[in-house]
Amino acid sequence: MLKPQEPLTKQLAPLIVFLAVIILCTMVISSRHTAKKHAGETGAPVESAQLRMELSPFQYSYSENMLPAEDYREKSPYPRADATLQQATGFCDNGEYDKAEDVLRTALVFHPANLKLLSMLGSVLYLQGKYRDAEMIFRRQAFLRPDDTSAYNNLGAALAKQRKFREAISAAEKGLRMEPASSIAALNLSGIHSMAGNTDKAIEYFKKAYDMLGERILPLSNDPNFDNIRNREDFRQIIDQARSKSQKEPQDTE
Repeated sequence: MLKPQEPLTKQLAPLIVFLAVIILCTMVISSRHTAKKHAGETGAPVESAQLRMELSPFQYSYSENMLPAEDYREKSPYPRADATLQQATGFCDNGEYDKAEDVLRTALVFHPANLKLLSMLGSVLYLQGKYRDAEMIFRRQAFLRPDDTSAYNNLGAALAKQRKFREAISAAEKGLRMEPASSIAALNLSGIHSMAGNTDKAIEYFKKAYDMLGERILPLSNDPNFDNIRNREDFRQIIDQARSKSQKEPQDTE
């Protein structure tokens, strides 16, 4: 006599249970792996490089009158350009140039033609020794505002740091032609020519800067960019004249 056949679901029950156990174990292992991976991504310590400020007469802050004819600053409500400049200034005051660079780059995504942001980012990159990146930023600034002499002065400084002296002199001379009374442009050209070894030209432009700055040139004359002309007699004569004028100044104002 044949035994009655068991229902199909009863025959498959052990197999179903076995497959369920395998699936459950797979899910547990996968979730543990994901958690470890996430912890590794978020829990790793972040090391920030300590950056040294390099003082130079080539470095200047952005000007309040550097907006293009069409103001792009507030086309996007976030991040605001003015707030970003404040935040970046705070980072720079603390020597945190990498953080200043980050917030400025983010803001420029929303305000790509803002000259204040570009100028400050270029200066921050210059201070970090990222001269090639600074060059690109100052080139964009000059493209957007071709009548901005500071863009050409800063571009010349960034090029000089890369020892691209011919291009640096060309950029700085363009700035001086646009604004012949600019003591900054004359001082930049003096420093660039000094770095390039063109000592006669360096003295010529240093004298022009002195004629415009007077005794105010004294603290700037200590910059290492002028080391190649520091021992020249004509350079020392200019410094002596500036010191003499500085000592007489209080008597003239009484």
